[in-house]
Amino acid sequence: MNDKNENEAERARRLAASPGHEWRLLAHRQSGDVDVKNEGVFDELVVDHWLHIEQFGEREWWMRVGDARILVLVQSSGDVRVDVERGFYAPNLGTTTDE
Repeated sequence: MNDKNENEAERARRLAASPGHEWRLLAHRQSGDVDVKNEGVFDELVVDHWLHIEQFGEREWWMRVGDARILVLVQSSGDVRVDVERGFYAPNLGTTTDE
């Protein structure tokens, strides 16, 4: 394993100790950018009717992205499991691949 991959693996393990503590939100308005970082533990983001991210448990997040329902589980090892179900909220629009 090269140094870059080793550092990314270490970072993933460190962040897995308390998932949701490191995050960033960037928005734009005429008077300038709105940039918020690490202001508490990330819990929920809603954008219109097509994007909704919400923490369900200490290591689990639920998302709606268009017609997809996505469940994310952050394991204590730093590994992340992602389950995607298309067509849950509306007919499938777009392409789904497993690569």
